[in-house]
Amino acid sequence: MRLFVCDRPSCFFSPLILDRVVMKYGYLLFRIIEVIFYTLICAIAPEVADLLPGLSNQDGSAPQNAIDFPLSIRELFGSKKAPGAIAVGVAEGNLTPRGSPTSIYLGHTDPGNFATNRGFCSWNKAEAISVEEADSLCLQALQSQSVAIENQLLALGLHPKINKRAIVMGTDLWNQSNSAGPQFPFKFSLALEKGLTGRQAYIWARVESFRNAQQQLDASGLFGICQREPYYRQQLDGLELDSEEWRWNCIRLDQLRRVITIENVLKLHLTQRK
Repeated sequence: MRLFVCDRPSCFFSPLILDRVVMKYGYLLFRIIEVIFYTLICAIAPEVADLLPGLSNQDGSAPQNAIDFPLSIRELFGSKKAPGAIAVGVAEGNLTPRGSPTSIYLGHTDPGNFATNRGFCSWNKAEAISVEEADSLCLQALQSQSVAIENQLLALGLHPKINKRAIVMGTDLWNQSNSAGPQFPFKFSLALEKGLTGRQAYIWARVESFRNAQQQLDASGLFGICQREPYYRQQLDGLELDSEEWRWNCIRLDQLRRVITIENVLKLHLTQRK
């Protein structure tokens, strides 16, 4: 067999050599170029949208482009100091409205399941990890959950740009309950269809998100708090224990507190960022 040998520089640019290189490395080069291309697109998409009026959506009515970096990460949950992350931390009692740690940030007992919470979002069952690890897990979870909430709202025709508070409300609920959180976008859409707006829509949607497959309100941790704690017992006085009305109002009391807290934090931080 005669080997192809070439000792002239021009041979390296011959069609035969190029064909062999493409056949051997073409797919790998294509994948590398593809990764670089989409990385650049994700990096510049928000800036391009702001610079070009034709791509910008000032009123939030146009659909969000699939290649846009999620608003939930870009504006709400990009870091522990982002508005959405602080709002969740304040709702959990671990951060002040300015984002500073409170006395229970380093660790406290969860009033619902009595496990150890650590970090700004009260990472549950955190006995064996540091507060830094808890914070990292918190942020990763909130980012994943907020993007899911954002995409669900978008699919329901509710554009993220004019529903930033709803994204945070749903993400906070998901942080509180893995079963209730994913239901929030659908319940929020129903709340709007019922004519509810603002705070009332958020509260109704959050309470109704706690219904299980049998359509029963299911929040055992909160129900235990409502039966034990004097404030909740006083507020629910006169209602039959464990009835539908008692359950609804038990959950509502907790959701009202969290919704008002989140509204106040977002009013502070989103206003500052304008």
